[in-house]
Amino acid sequence: MAMKCRIKDLMAAQRLTQQQVAGRTGLSPTIVGRLYHNKFSRLDSGTAETVCRFFKVDLGEMFYLQEGDRHE
Repeated sequence: MAMKCRIKDLMAAQRLTQQQVAGRTGLSPTIVGRLYHNKFSRLDSGTAETVCRFFKVDLGEMFYLQEGDRHE
């Protein structure tokens, strides 16, 4: 199982770029990019809280587990 992030979908719904999200949340563009492309290997609780608060969603709405290969 692999953890995935829905930030890409939430950004598209609000027509936000990665740079805009980084600037408005204070997260680095690298972190936002890794979440966007599902290329993160661990999740910092502060990062999770920041993106959930920014998009006004619960943790389970932002992140989910996907069956299959861990490195998809």
